[in-house]
Amino acid sequence: MMDTFMNALLMIVIRGMLRTPSERELAEIAESLGIELSQDEIRDYHRLSDITFDDYETIQKTPEPPKQPTEFHYGDRTSGRRPERNPHNVWITKAEVQTEATGTLEGKRIGLKDNIALAGVEMTGGSQLLKGYIPDVEATVVQRLLAAGGKIEGKLNMDEFGFSASGDYSAYGPVTNPWDEEYLVGGSSSGCGAALAAGEVDIAIGADQGGSIRIPAAWCGVVGLTPTTGLVPYTGIIPMDASIDHVGPMARSVEEVAEALTVIAGTDGFDPRQPKELPEYDYTSALEDDVTDLSIAVLEEGFNHPESNSKINDVVREGIATLEDAGASVSTVSVPMHLKAPPIALLIWSYGGLQVLQQGAQGSLLDGWYNTTLSQIFSKSWQSSADQLTDAAKATLLAMEYLNQKQQNTLYAKAQNLSYALMDEYARVLADADVIALPTVPTKPLKHEPGLNRVDKIQRTFPPTKNTCPFVLTGNPSITVPAGTVEGLPAGLMFVGDHFAEETLLRAAYTLERALGLPEIPKRSS
Repeated sequence: MMDTFMNALLMIVIRGMLRTPSERELAEIAESLGIELSQDEIRDYHRLSDITFDDYETIQKTPEPPKQPTEFHYGDRTSGRRPERNPHNVWITKAEVQTEATGTLEGKRIGLKDNIALAGVEMTGGSQLLKGYIPDVEATVVQRLLAAGGKIEGKLNMDEFGFSASGDYSAYGPVTNPWDEEYLVGGSSSGCGAALAAGEVDIAIGADQGGSIRIPAAWCGVVGLTPTTGLVPYTGIIPMDASIDHVGPMARSVEEVAEALTVIAGTDGFDPRQPKELPEYDYTSALEDDVTDLSIAVLEEGFNHPESNSKINDVVREGIATLEDAGASVSTVSVPMHLKAPPIALLIWSYGGLQVLQQGAQGSLLDGWYNTTLSQIFSKSWQSSADQLTDAAKATLLAMEYLNQKQQNTLYAKAQNLSYALMDEYARVLADADVIALPTVPTKPLKHEPGLNRVDKIQRTFPPTKNTCPFVLTGNPSITVPAGTVEGLPAGLMFVGDHFAEETLLRAAYTLERALGLPEIPKRSS
């Protein structure tokens, strides 16, 4: 009982009130934990907390070691600006950052999802809670992009803290689809997909916990890759749940995705999800227009959701047939558990997100680097401004806090265990095939309907994730590539591979892209 009680006291430290709690506060904490204390016990615990908080004060006063994910030079950077010209509302902050370095990305315009730290430039996470926060560190992927000669154009719009797959739950407004402004682009890397389709950037870096790279890529007619867990370090990026956090490249072509992946992949010594060693690999070497030795397993359940659009299914099957005509062997497989994966993923994503936000947008129990400045700023804002969260975030957090109070993490733990069973099922398929193929998103892009009622607006955000979310649970890499259009809007074909087999995915995607050509967004009258 004492351990539970003292752990609760730690929350006072975390929330920035480093002082010995009063006896009344101790009694209130005990009641909130379901612990009944006598007056004598309260008095004793108060004396113990005096001693304990002396130790905590030592931590507070000890300077942090000068070990940070990257070294950087501010140069002429500014904190950025809200752009006057902002087609489709893709930008939150415009800020040109480049180095004198030369490399494979020289001349490439790069946009960052706004949960990726760019030193000296505001980072909001798509939320009012972080408005005005300027990181003093740089995410590992950013340092690598700049070292390769890339030019950072700014921070791209996103659904608030990643709590939606629709593209209209940012505190900075919805992102509309360059193919047709009556539609959304999907999320949560909404600005990434739209900025590419609108020609604002050449490469975008998104983050994915359930489909947040692949959904907007598919709905915007671009390429998006969610790498194997641990291939690309997540250091310096606002997390949602360490078990499903991914960061990856998006671009208009497979070649540019391969170029970006080559630059950002590899260990950084800060992200414990990464293997200790990852060999350097040039992913552009995988871009061979030859699939004669490729075996494709077409996942039956990926086409059979209640929301599945038959026209999208047809376009995807035609894309697979194109590869079969090019020499790939194709078979149909069944993984019934694929249909059970969405609620498993939703629980992990939602419950993990609650824990991260309650712990200063950093989470805990991860043997990696923590952004303590972000944690302090977010914790203060959370206490004073949590009511400013968007409806999608509020709905998720309310449900998860209720679950937390009733069952603690029991259901979360079971969901994590079920993900192992799902991993085994996909591994069984990939033991006999090189890639799994299915529609990236089973539905067309969502309509931009500002007047939609709150319940319907939130509920419609779940179906788009049904094919993408299972693979963040298992850590398998996946890539979406344009397969065609349905009623004037793009549809994506997704390839899923074995862990650390990105080169196989890129070869399949490249061959399909060469056969179908790059999609051209129709020009529409304003």
